[in-house]
Amino acid sequence: MITTRIRSRARLTATFATFAALAAACAPRGPAAPTPKPVPAAPAPVSVPVVRALLPYTNPNIPPVPHVTGPLEIKVVYPTAGQLIQSKDSNFIFGSVGNGDAALTINGVPTPVWPNGSFMGWLPNPPPELSRYDIVAATETETARFSHPVKIQPPTAVPPPADTMQLLTPARYAALKGPPTVSNDTDRVVTAYRPTGGADRWFLIPGTIVKVVSLKGIYANVELDSMQTVQIERPDLDTLPPTYIPVARTTKAFRVVPAQDWVDVVIPVSERPAYLVDETDSSLTLTLYDAEGKPQPALTLPTRNYVRSVAAIVAGPEMRYTISLRGPVYGYQPLWQDSVFVLRVRRPPPIDAGDPLRGLTIAVDPGHPPVGATGPTGLWEPEATLPVGFKVRDVLVARGVNVLMTRTTPDPVDLNLRPTIARRANAHALVSIHYNALPDGVNPFVAQGTSTYHFWKHSEPLAIATQQALVAQLSLPDKGFVRRNFALVRPTWMPAILCEGAFIMMPDQEAAIRTAEYQERYARGIVEGLDRYFRSLGQTTH
Repeated sequence: MITTRIRSRARLTATFATFAALAAACAPRGPAAPTPKPVPAAPAPVSVPVVRALLPYTNPNIPPVPHVTGPLEIKVVYPTAGQLIQSKDSNFIFGSVGNGDAALTINGVPTPVWPNGSFMGWLPNPPPELSRYDIVAATETETARFSHPVKIQPPTAVPPPADTMQLLTPARYAALKGPPTVSNDTDRVVTAYRPTGGADRWFLIPGTIVKVVSLKGIYANVELDSMQTVQIERPDLDTLPPTYIPVARTTKAFRVVPAQDWVDVVIPVSERPAYLVDETDSSLTLTLYDAEGKPQPALTLPTRNYVRSVAAIVAGPEMRYTISLRGPVYGYQPLWQDSVFVLRVRRPPPIDAGDPLRGLTIAVDPGHPPVGATGPTGLWEPEATLPVGFKVRDVLVARGVNVLMTRTTPDPVDLNLRPTIARRANAHALVSIHYNALPDGVNPFVAQGTSTYHFWKHSEPLAIATQQALVAQLSLPDKGFVRRNFALVRPTWMPAILCEGAFIMMPDQEAAIRTAEYQERYARGIVEGLDRYFRSLGQTTH
């Protein structure tokens, strides 16, 4: 960084005049010289004009950005030095300059600076042959310059060739590997995807034998049966020898085993089945792919059981089981052990109509680390989510809730372990706390707000209730409740949601996130969402 300070010309003139007078006093005296005419003093320099870019709309309903004055120091948080910009023509750049009164240009484009000295710019990408951001910040007394190198993807005249489909003739068989975790853990699954895209997923049991019909790039196309093909990443497949001969997968009659907090639908199967569970508001449909069996008429259970009835039909190469409930779907867990597939259907907890959260167990997950987004002044998301988690915990404990925190220190916790912790504790709901950021190429001045994510249909009511409460508390645009395949919202045993309260990358929101007031508002929104959801659930099920 090169910093130039403006000095007073008048002070220099006066200094040189003083030296001249001293020199004259020490010199030998000569003939008297005529008295010189007075010379007018040089005028004081005019202040350098400072033109500041206008700030975007200031939200009066969030804590104000504090005013910071100090020496100019340009820091770029994003993109990092040398980073490859993953956008076509425009991108954002943000960081801080150390003084909220500074004017700022980036590659000649006036860029807004907030009162705390943070900045956010949205401007065209620099050309590949000059891939850097030249940044100039100035106040009335100081100027700072900084050159920030990045990498720009040069335009390609010819797109890279698409992956070609490699048909396997004959088809090969493979066993699903699964992640290297505890071998009998029910959360250890292999993910399969719909070939046409979308959010649908299959979460399959490691060790399941599947039929691989073709390969394309990193994916294998797998026939679960003649009616359903999915994609599975090739590293998740352990290809069996060509001599392997598949064994027919057969089922026996199901039986129903009620317990106090759940009902087990028990299905003997000759080997691990590929499966899918579909939800409606008050029923579950379990599909076992490539499975033979016999239909069974509906078995109706006594009214004290949350499951109303269970029936089985043969649907071509599949066995389908319909589980009808006496209320909304609340949670379930597929289990496999000793040649038995079990779908454990969870009963909602008893709910106190006067205080619907009392006595429940709620898992609170302060999002990250590892990784996490960073704001313009360096606030890291894991540091910002932890105090909100503590405030949620304190409010819930005061209401008689048993709170399970997935972390209470800055130490990292494995992403996939967090929902497992909640399930093992038999939590009644899981809430993950986050702050948002954007991918390259998205204008941050228009794409911001509060959002709540879920994956399974039975988590949607909690997502809706919490989103409504958060929007009211945080006073940001409503980005809605959204279905996404995130690890923290994939548990089936309980409603699970992930909240993105605000955008930590935006200067005004990062400043608000630092305040205890805004942290408390975020926590209140989460607790209000939980309260509304369980109050409504209690009215529906009791």
